[in-house]
Formats: sequence, structure tokens, C-alpha cells
Amino acid sequence: MISTRKKPVARLAAAAFALAATALVGTFGTVATPAAAAPIGTPMRAEAPGVGELKAKLQLVLNTGASRSARAAELEAGDAGIGLVNQVGTVMAAAPPSFRWDVLGPVSVSGNQLTAQLKTSIDGYDPWFFEISWKQIDGTWKLTREAECTVASVAMLPCTV
Repeated sequence: MISTRKKPVARLAAAAFALAATALVGTFGTVATPAAAAPIGTPMRAEAPGVGELKAKLQLVLNTGASRSARAAELEAGDAGIGLVNQVGTVMAAAPPSFRWDVLGPVSVSGNQLTAQLKTSIDGYDPWFFEISWKQIDGTWKLTREAECTVASVAMLPCTV
């Protein structure tokens, strides 16, 4: 008599194959494929900083006692912009105590550039507002050359970057 019963090993192999096939076939009968990674050449994108972080970045740039390399890393002009921000930092440090500045929102982002407002004030006078910008370069938001010139104009200095 010929047996019609399948051998236990054959049934296990068939079950394993069916389970694997079910895992690969999606709900609608399509074959699932692994997700593709982003291309290596994709530029890094950093989330836009808030006004507090932008103020801290500007404070670092204007701090003549801070590391030159840390300050240059915050500037689009890099090390070439340090001379001008040193002059601005020196003027601002010598300003009367009634002189104040702040970075205000809204922070507006357009592509790899963002803008915010620089507010300067002296007691007894209406405040002045200037638009300043940062550009995202290699995943870091850096003060633009134009903004560096704007900050220099607040200190009544000519732009040299």
C-alpha cells in the first residue's frame, strides 16, 4: 500500500516556505521591498533655530573674548569676518548701559536662508529694527555677510566683508 501522508520534514519545509512568502507579499498581493536610504550626497538640513538660539549665536559672534574659531564657525564669511565683528564687539562693549539689543521673531525661513529682527534701543528713544539673516551651510545656520554689515552699521562702522 502506498502512503498518501506527507513526511513531517516535508510539511515543515512547506510551512516555512509559505510563512516566508506571506511575509514578503503585502496585503494587496504586492511584494514588499526594503526602504531605500537617502543618497549620500543629500545636504544636511538643520531645523531652523528659534530667537533664543539666534541671539546666543549673535552674542557668541560679538564676544571678543570667545574662541576665534568658534566665532568664525558662526559666520558665512568665516575667519575673514572676524575683524569686523571684533570692531563691532568692541564698540558695543563701550556703549552706554542704556544701549540694549535683542533678536526678535518671527523667524522666517526660505530655503537655506532665514531672517529675524534685530532690535536696538537706547533709553529715551524709540527702538530701531533691522532685518538680519542666517544662511544654512553644511547643516549650520551662519550669520550672512549682509547681516554682518547690518550689525556693523548699527555700530556706525563701515562694512569690510
